[in-house]
Amino acid sequence: METYPDVQLLIGKLNRGNEKAFDQIYKIFSPRVFSFALSLLKNRSEAEEIVQEVFMKVWDKRQDLSPHGSFESYLFTMSKNAVLNTIRKANYHRFFLEYKLSNPEPDPVLDQELNYMELETIYQKAIDKLSPRKKEIFILSQKYALTYDEIAKKLGISAKTVRNQMDAASSEIRDLIIRLGVTGILILPLFY
Repeated sequence: METYPDVQLLIGKLNRGNEKAFDQIYKIFSPRVFSFALSLLKNRSEAEEIVQEVFMKVWDKRQDLSPHGSFESYLFTMSKNAVLNTIRKANYHRFFLEYKLSNPEPDPVLDQELNYMELETIYQKAIDKLSPRKKEIFILSQKYALTYDEIAKKLGISAKTVRNQMDAASSEIRDLIIRLGVTGILILPLFY
């Protein structure tokens, strides 16, 4: 694997909002993110969207990046999560289309239940109902792609506590989604 000895220096500059450092990091790592996403998604347009999404997050979280941590590992985790989210959404849309094809008659209750935007809203409501600590840990893991160890260090708690909180948060979110009106089978694409 090719190494870039100045990545730590670039991350340090990026922490301070240096756009040139960001551009250099993008030039170094965007081809890898693109190749990774393309290998899994088999779609150039989606792979390009993954690159944009990942590097927007890098810019947004630039102040939290550690020049001494493994940036490549951080980037890979974010890329993996972005690809998995794209696959989940594609699976949900495919499920929705298969449902519509096999059930051409309008069914207002089920049609509303299968509305993706409605499902996203319900998912967000479920996250918002978590306790502040569980919500913080869940968002750090899912949105910002931090590992359990990174979350533990950031919050000053053990990795085991993070794991337990994530398990509890995931369980609560599933339960809340079901209570808010979506059947269990319809939420599977969001979690698997």
